[in-house]
Amino acid sequence: MQSPIKLPQAISDLVTGYIWNRVMIGESSAKTYRLNRHNYPTIYLKMAQKRQGRELLEEKKVLEWLSDKLPVAKILAFDEDDNNDYLLTSEILGSDAANLVGSINDTELVTLLAEGLRMIHRITIDNCPFDRSLDKEIDIAGFNVKHNLVDEGDFDDIRRGKTAEELYKKLLLLKPHDEDLVFTHGDYCLPNVMIYKKGISGFVDLHRAGIADRYKDIALAIRSIRRNLGIRLEQSFFKEYGVIKPDYKKIEYYMLLDEFF
Repeated sequence: MQSPIKLPQAISDLVTGYIWNRVMIGESSAKTYRLNRHNYPTIYLKMAQKRQGRELLEEKKVLEWLSDKLPVAKILAFDEDDNNDYLLTSEILGSDAANLVGSINDTELVTLLAEGLRMIHRITIDNCPFDRSLDKEIDIAGFNVKHNLVDEGDFDDIRRGKTAEELYKKLLLLKPHDEDLVFTHGDYCLPNVMIYKKGISGFVDLHRAGIADRYKDIALAIRSIRRNLGIRLEQSFFKEYGVIKPDYKKIEYYMLLDEFF
């Protein structure tokens, strides 16, 4: 089957004969396609515009660094043209956690989410080349505001109707004074956690991974749990992860920070 989009030759050669299906779940700016071919392993192709951050190039680097540290997809190819980056990876077995809502026990699902986050946060940050600390993230957020890269229509309900400039002023004003630095996923939510046979099988969409406050992941996990499972489950998540007294100010702050990405 011919590719439905024009691709660099090296990528095009690898996906010839595959049936394409667009993956719509997730909030990444990249377009993701699931590619199937009879008697061949399923593979995934991402494409994203070459804008500030080069998210697929960053994801490639992160996947390479994590290849012996976490269950992540294997890179099959990376290429680029004048406008886009392209990342071709292997499949991670199983289903994303969002697709399992309703089919497995909610508490069991939250337990798996907490287990996955502990796995990620246990990775040593010694010699980690990915700096996603708060000062750097605030600088990127400012760049995105200045260049009209913030999608104001995608703000959480509590901030709906606000402008990116208004929220950026608030981001600077409420900045926490300390950071509990660990290796973070960067976008830890149900669609980015893969589960197979009631166990964690891997993690996806890692272009924002790197050294940051653990609450960056905790905040987005809590937001995702509230959206998909309900607020009643967040205390179970805290207990399973190991948070005795949640810092709700940091949780709200890192939810605010995520609006700029």
